[in-house]
Amino acid sequence: MDQISDKIRAKEHTFKSRIMNKLLALFLPALLISSNTLANEKITVDTATIADVAIYPERSAPATVISLNESTISARITAQVDELPIRVGDIVETGSILAKLDCSDYKIASRESRSRIEALKAQIELAKRRLQRTKKLTLKQSISEEILDERESDLAVLNADIRGAKADLEMAIVNESRCTVKSPFRALIVERTSAVGQYTNVGTALVKIMDIDQLELSAQAFSQDTQQITNSSELVFEHAGNRYPVKLRTVIPAINTETRNREVRLLFKNGSALPGAAGKLLWRDSRAHIPGEFLVNRNGELGVFSIKDNVAHFISIPSAQAGRASPTTLPIDTPLVIEGHFSLKEADNVSVKN
Repeated sequence: MDQISDKIRAKEHTFKSRIMNKLLALFLPALLISSNTLANEKITVDTATIADVAIYPERSAPATVISLNESTISARITAQVDELPIRVGDIVETGSILAKLDCSDYKIASRESRSRIEALKAQIELAKRRLQRTKKLTLKQSISEEILDERESDLAVLNADIRGAKADLEMAIVNESRCTVKSPFRALIVERTSAVGQYTNVGTALVKIMDIDQLELSAQAFSQDTQQITNSSELVFEHAGNRYPVKLRTVIPAINTETRNREVRLLFKNGSALPGAAGKLLWRDSRAHIPGEFLVNRNGELGVFSIKDNVAHFISIPSAQAGRASPTTLPIDTPLVIEGHFSLKEADNVSVKN
């Protein structure tokens, strides 16, 4: 019985082997054809040059409008305030009167100086005549030379006195002119720091004013952005929804030790914002940026795929950040894969639609 069973199992095995060989002979060519087809199949992609898709992001830095002249006008004499004909918010022209001080004492001092000068002039004339007579008498040896020396000394003292009196008069005239306080420039009245009837000393603040014509824009920019600002052809200050064209005056050649920023000073081109207005300095980054949607991650690196001879090549961009536009130094005519790039691998064969 065992021998019969072995013969039956041998026949079954032979039969199965024949069946498998026939099936392989039938399907193997089809499998080989399918495999070759898959190996030769190309991935369809869409491309565009960097010039076609590049963006130039708008950059910004905080900025404030400042007045070059924001002054506290003080009294330059000791006097009582007689008038303050200005109010906060007024705009005054150059030379406009800001305050009038009591000038009685300085007018009296001026008159006294003039009177003293007149008296000294008379004394000098007398001294000159005496000196001339003394010289004549000295020549005749009718008077001693000591008296001649005294006459010359008297005249020299009087001449010194009149020079001092004239200086006093000049000072009195200057002080008298300081009784009227005028604006040194076209200005906005910011604050009245004194009042009518108040007694002021030299240096007492009377009024605070702000120059509304000499304005500049001060921006605090990152050090690495200053070169972009310098090279930008269009700079704009944005405040309260309004935009004001500005031009670069200078980049301060120093870095703030606390913020690590550099100050940029700019001038308004056509019209200006109000002094103290805070907003943003805007400019366009001059570097071409690849949009974040075209970036892919391969082996832990972000980059883009380019095509050469219908073969995909991965180009790493070390400074790239996921989802953000990244600056590139690639030539602007470099073709980038903008559709189908997520499934690509290095050296994949591709078919370009465009």
